[in-house]
Amino acid sequence: MTNKKINKDSIPERTKSFKISTRITFSSILAIVISIAVIAVLSSTFVSIARKSYIPANASKSDYYSIINQVQWNSTISQLAECIELEENPLEEIKTVTAPLEQNKTLIYIEKDGETFYRTEGELTALDEARRINVTDTEQNSYYFSDAGIAIVTHVESNGAEYLIVIFNPEYSVPNAVPSHYGIERSLTARALFTLLAIVLVFIIAIVVISLITSKTIVNPINKIAKGANEIAKGNLDYEIQYKSKNELGELAESFDDMRKRLKRAQIDKNEAAQQQKEMIAGIAHDLRTPLTSVKGYVEGLRDGIADTPEKQERYLETIYDSTCSMDIMLNDLLTVSKLVLGKIELHCEKVLLSDFNEFAIQLGKEIEYDDFDFEFIDNSKTNPTLFLDTDRFSRVIDNVISNSVKYRNPNEKGKIILSVSEYERNIIFEIADNGMGVEPESLPRIFDTLYRADKARSNVSDGSGLGLSVCKQLVELHGGMIWAQNNSMGGLSIFISLPKYEKED
Repeated sequence: MTNKKINKDSIPERTKSFKISTRITFSSILAIVISIAVIAVLSSTFVSIARKSYIPANASKSDYYSIINQVQWNSTISQLAECIELEENPLEEIKTVTAPLEQNKTLIYIEKDGETFYRTEGELTALDEARRINVTDTEQNSYYFSDAGIAIVTHVESNGAEYLIVIFNPEYSVPNAVPSHYGIERSLTARALFTLLAIVLVFIIAIVVISLITSKTIVNPINKIAKGANEIAKGNLDYEIQYKSKNELGELAESFDDMRKRLKRAQIDKNEAAQQQKEMIAGIAHDLRTPLTSVKGYVEGLRDGIADTPEKQERYLETIYDSTCSMDIMLNDLLTVSKLVLGKIELHCEKVLLSDFNEFAIQLGKEIEYDDFDFEFIDNSKTNPTLFLDTDRFSRVIDNVISNSVKYRNPNEKGKIILSVSEYERNIIFEIADNGMGVEPESLPRIFDTLYRADKARSNVSDGSGLGLSVCKQLVELHGGMIWAQNNSMGGLSIFISLPKYEKED
């Protein structure tokens, strides 16, 4: 037979998902069932042994008299009395009862109304042997015991006849009566103690079984969860609790693991925010340095008399003015970003029909044409839905997106901007598409980050601060909308803005 190694973790998946209350209930029931089963087995064994000890066939197998023997002989006499009362073939039934006794040298004599009814074959009858050991009174029922043997005399009345039954066995000895008395007591006491010990042992086994079940199904998972909690407390946010179950402990382990993931995500976000803050400070310093350097250089030119003609002076002053305007826009954007991050910007929303936006788009198109851009407005709406928005803030979003399209035009062809509006069941989507330089695919998810510029397509610092699209994203999200970007078929960039429709109150 091949010995198979038992894996301590080979617990069926179904039992791993049992609730703790179910486990405890099951363990308690199991302990009771085990106890009852073992006690039943012991009781059956005890009864079986007792029955074998008390059957009439063994009545004469003992070589000394005891109370148990007397009970056995009484049983034998009762069986003989039942045979006598039979109307048909009583002698055959008597022979069946007496045969095993007679094989052990027991003599049986039955007399009916003074005449012999049954006797064990031999020279002497049980009555002769009884009289030999001084049993002379056969009128009284008696049990006579001596060193010469045992003699039992009893009477039975049946069907109007009187029967005398005499049983004799010469091989019985009579020990001291007191020791016999104490012998039976010791026997009964020993058996009672054995039964009590067996019951105690059963409950000990049940407790051990419950402890093992508790250890494997409750304590072990708790230890795993405790170890996981300690690892998390130490800062090891990569440690995963290896316990999967649908019970309370499984839910607790899952909660710890979710907490670990949230802490890890928070740590990553914190590190990214710190890095972004460093980049933003460096970016602001870099972006401000360019216009400040320009202002400083042209002011020095004016002070040193380099601009010695009115035309040069006007050009210097115009450049200084443009640089200060760029710094002003940059600082305003930075201030807006700060307010948005701190939650200090409040929207003043109102209900606006989409047709009102159409008028704004037409006016916007006229302004774009001054920058030598083709402009096209496409209205795909089926109805005239209502939006709930801050018109000033939303206008700034559109202006920022279109300004980016103008700044990052493709120098090899005439610029084009298409503004389209599409209506869906729950929202309105605005698309602003240009035929500019586009953005590298890996940079698309990040163009709405603060101070981020796509290196290859939009890296000219003088073209903008990198704060515009970040402001747009946060303003759109304040309206409950979404903004995203993707490259389009014209080779440029498309910015999508999704806003929810205004739901009328009942």
